Amino acid sequence: MDTERRRCRITLSTLGTGVIAFGVWSVLKTYLYLWVDAYDFDKSALSPKDLKYFNIAVIIFVTVMLLVDFGLRSYVGLSARAVSMGKRKSIAYIVVAALMLASNIFSWILVLMGRTSARLEKQSTLDFYVSTFVDLTSMAMLAELLYNALRLRRLEKLTED
Repeated sequence: MDTERRRCRITLSTLGTGVIAFGVWSVLKTYLYLWVDAYDFDKSALSPKDLKYFNIAVIIFVTVMLLVDFGLRSYVGLSARAVSMGKRKSIAYIVVAALMLASNIFSWILVLMGRTSARLEKQSTLDFYVSTFVDLTSMAMLAELLYNALRLRRLEKLTED
């Protein structure tokens, strides 16, 4: 039983680090898309001054959303790492991880359903498959983190009894 708990702790520590790393990747990927001008629309409808304010508003909005996403990923990752070192944590990080996983699955399904839209047709096939692979890896990491966190809680509860 001790070996099993130790294995869960090591896995949880590794997965916690991975969740944080995918949070960093998410931030980089989003800013790269913005840099390449991912939001395209008829810019002739805006004056240069309005376009400047629009770009600033988009960057501020995206930054706030990324801070929330990265904050949640950091919370889950750091909590998993803390639990792996034997610290007691509430179940809140597990709930947040489950909500993040559900949200990622839902958004991935929406992307697959909207693959035929004009916006996504511009995306290269290779880019789509690489992005899908990275997203699936992130979701698998969250799912495995949930499994190991719940399993470790159960194992520790068994040893307390």
